[in-house]
Amino acid sequence: MGRGLLETNNQLERFTKDKRSKKLMYSILGSLMIVGVITLYKTFAFYEEKREFNVLKGRVPEFSQEDIQLAFTINGEKGEKFPTIEEGLVAKNVTCANGATASWSNSLWALININSNGNKKVYCSVEFVNGIRLNEHIKIGDYVSYTPIIKNYELDSQLSGCDSNQTINPSELNLWRVIRKNEDGSLELLSEYVSSSVIYFCRKKGYMNFVGVLNLLAEQYETFGITNNSRNLGFHTQTEYLSSLEEWNCSTNEACQPKEVFGGGDDFYEEDVLLVQKIYDNKLIAYDINERSKAKDYFISSRLFSWNEANFGYHVRFVTALGGIDSLYVYGFDGISYVDHFKEGSLRPIVVLESDIKASDGEGSISNPWIIN
Repeated sequence: MGRGLLETNNQLERFTKDKRSKKLMYSILGSLMIVGVITLYKTFAFYEEKREFNVLKGRVPEFSQEDIQLAFTINGEKGEKFPTIEEGLVAKNVTCANGATASWSNSLWALININSNGNKKVYCSVEFVNGIRLNEHIKIGDYVSYTPIIKNYELDSQLSGCDSNQTINPSELNLWRVIRKNEDGSLELLSEYVSSSVIYFCRKKGYMNFVGVLNLLAEQYETFGITNNSRNLGFHTQTEYLSSLEEWNCSTNEACQPKEVFGGGDDFYEEDVLLVQKIYDNKLIAYDINERSKAKDYFISSRLFSWNEANFGYHVRFVTALGGIDSLYVYGFDGISYVDHFKEGSLRPIVVLESDIKASDGEGSISNPWIIN
């Protein structure tokens, strides 16, 4: 009797445990089903919003292994497979979901400048179109929308001769004008505006490095795969970095001038100046990119050496806010002692586009420039 009761109790306990296990299992399965439905709905909603564009999945190292998905169209239509760089297409626009931002590099054929906006998964759509071959359609004086990729560059004080490092933002200059078409198909572009930041050149070192540093700064406005050269406005054949300055050793009435390689100055800047004057109605005046009604001094790549019976000075050249060419000494001798000085000015670089660059849109006017990135 007691044994039968015990067995019955054991069976009841096993039944209760089994029932609880099944309830737990059903609860887990139900939760998983709900999560699956929500995930499926979100996935459907995203692709419905993107009109079921093809999607390329990948990993982006900058996101610490966060997911990125790319949707795309080709000339407004859904493509069968993601295009390759050899197909002659260019990206016209990139849009991303949930506040994320990015841009497309036609030269690298990849998404760049990605800001996930805190999202673990980033969804972007790229609009590809047939590229317009620039060197077949562009004219001298046409406007080009081009944005350098570098956002900040720091110039070492040892190069400028000043007391501290200085910073520029190359990516702020985004409107350029064609000043020359070369035989190899490359195009020389001059920035329509000057940099908002000014650069200082100080003392003897600033004079000696003046031309070289301006070209170094101009290089920061280049972008791999889009440009193949650059220079500061006015550079031609000047000595970029002077190794020494020739000592003053002229008698009172003797006309003397150190050689250019020893700091004697130059007039090689005139070639670029003529190119600019031809497309700007003989005007050299230029305006701040952030204050487009404010004209500013900007440097041209040229040194000037001046002297008289008692003193001499080593000058750097620049275009004034009124549009004239002037110079100011940064190092000299006043007849009694050597004098240090400085000059500040903005930048107006020239970049050279590669010969096979294609535009995604535009007609070359200031209101509708050729768009290349």
